[in-house]
Parts: sequence; structure tokens; C-alpha cells
Amino acid sequence: MKTRYEEMFPHEFKEAIAKNPIAFLPLGSMEYHGYHNALGLDSLKAWKICQLTCEKIGGVVFPPLYLGVDAWPDIDLQKYPNKQFDCYHLNAKLYQEILENYFYRMIRIGFKKIFVLAGHYPNSDVAKLAAAKYKNTNFIIVKEPDLIDGEIGDHAGKWETSLLMVLFPKLVDLKLMNDKEGRLRAVEGDDPINSSVDYGNNLLHKMISKIIGLLQ
Repeated sequence: MKTRYEEMFPHEFKEAIAKNPIAFLPLGSMEYHGYHNALGLDSLKAWKICQLTCEKIGGVVFPPLYLGVDAWPDIDLQKYPNKQFDCYHLNAKLYQEILENYFYRMIRIGFKKIFVLAGHYPNSDVAKLAAAKYKNTNFIIVKEPDLIDGEIGDHAGKWETSLLMVLFPKLVDLKLMNDKEGRLRAVEGDDPINSSVDYGNNLLHKMISKIIGLLQ
């Protein structure tokens, strides 16, 4: 069966929700993740993890929301040149209202459980506030590091880069960091030069197993 909402015919949607009425919603951003990663990293990784999980247990995967919140949306671009790429900022109150409306529509058309994966970590707190409005619906709202004991994630470092290597290998190019001024600009965590497909696959396997456990 198909997993992506936007690719489904009406009868396929009805079959999917009858089999397992879980909505998967990836929340991301569009922001700088170093010289070496695509700008849509947060959204893409969350979306693909949701898709791979949905293929195993059923449900419907909604397109990722590339919009989110940022603690520093309007800082000086000259002092922080990496911010010149960021294009996803919404006021937290507005973002909460958008998610509240989105959740309402999902519930209205028959979803009994809503799984939200925040590829851009700050989005998870706002999503929890939005979900609190709907007491009778089962929400599971997590960041990727929440899915693996002892992990805290990172930003554009070994963790995120390794995941993108596995999920979208054409969207990572470590060579783009070579000889660059501020090679680790915007990187928080281990040096992405240590990224690997093996490490990414290990993370991915643990995440999917944990999500399945949470949703069953």
C-alpha cells in the first residue's frame, strides 16, 4: 500500500486509515546545516523516517512542514552569515495555531493517533502545546534523540550528517567542507568528517524500532 497522503487516490486513503488510523507528521525547517548538507535536512530526515516506519505498520504519512520556530530569527546576517539561508521562521504562537488547526483536520477525517517527529528540535515543544487542545486523541510527539537512550542529537554534526547519508545520500558531500573558512560553521556536536553510513544505519534502525513500539 502507498504511505504518502499526497500520492493516494481517495479509495487508497480510505483503505490505509481503515487498516491503521495513524497520521505521521514530520516537522522540519529550511536552514543552514554546514557546507556539506542540503538546506532541507531537518524536514527530509524526519519525513523519511516517518515513511520507513509507516511502510512497516501502516498509516498515512503527511508531507513535511518546512516551517517552524527559531530562537534567533532576526539576528545580524553579517555577524552570523549562516543565517542568510534560513527561511522557515514563524512566531511560536502562530505556529501553534497552525498546528492546532492541522491536528483538528486530521482528527476530523478519522485519525485516532497522531505521531509527530520534529526533525527541527524546537518545533516539538510548540507541537506539544498544540496537541494539548485535543484531550481525546492519542498524540506521540518526539525529537529523534528522544528515540535512542543516551543520545542528544546534534546540528549538522556526525549524527545528522550520518542520518542524511543513509536517507538521502546525494544530499551530503563532505568534500564541500574542504579548505573552507569556518569549516565547522553552525556545526554543534562531533565533527561531521566522522560521519558514516554504518553509524547512520544504526541510528535509523533503533529509531524505527522505538517508534513501532510507541505506536503499537
